[in-house]
Amino acid sequence: MPTSPVSSRDLTAVILAAGEGRRLGGIAKAFLELGGATLLQHAVQLMEPLVGRIVVGVRACDLSSSHQQVAALSLSVPVECVAGGDTRQDTLRRLIAATHTPYLLIHEVARPWVQPTEIRRIIAALGEHDAVVSYLPIPVRDSIALSRDGVLERALPRKDVVTLQTPHGYRRSLLEHAYALAAENNWLEDSTAALVMHTDTPVHLVEGSPRNVKITYPEDLVLLASGEKRPYGFNAVGAFA
Repeated sequence: MPTSPVSSRDLTAVILAAGEGRRLGGIAKAFLELGGATLLQHAVQLMEPLVGRIVVGVRACDLSSSHQQVAALSLSVPVECVAGGDTRQDTLRRLIAATHTPYLLIHEVARPWVQPTEIRRIIAALGEHDAVVSYLPIPVRDSIALSRDGVLERALPRKDVVTLQTPHGYRRSLLEHAYALAAENNWLEDSTAALVMHTDTPVHLVEGSPRNVKITYPEDLVLLASGEKRPYGFNAVGAFA
């Protein structure tokens, strides 16, 4: 387990940008625009001052245009664009293979409103734990339960239900181990944290922000169209206007 601060030279930002945007009608999220720049450009610029290297997973058909967009920014850290796979898990497996630093910071291109302070909290926690994830508690009024094939399996305590955000922070060797187990056992998970849990490694939670919205559905495009770099009146000093 890490016991000292993680330096930027030991940290690679891994950006997931290979999604096809099926719930957005087939619009690739990486090339949606916010304030005159694409979400891909926002993501790499956000990570630039915090890490020593950036690796981006994009659709194979978008490799050329992705390289052009990144090159136009004249960044101070190296950025590599890698062709993603058929699933999020496969894309991340390819991105991990393209890294060499001891620690990885995983972020989704579809979350352009995450603040640097939130990312720094994840990095700080990574100095103490092998796996850290941004989260939000969910205010739930109704009873919550797990079901399978139309039958309830078990109830969940409302106070324990949370939603997971990115960024996540992980020791790279832990992710390599998790992906090796996944390959051996044919596991397919929706989130990186769920995959890491198969290793019996504690995944520590760091509170995120309700402003860290993920662009997922057509109605979310209204936020992008407004050009707001901080949704819902969030101002530059980290408070609601």
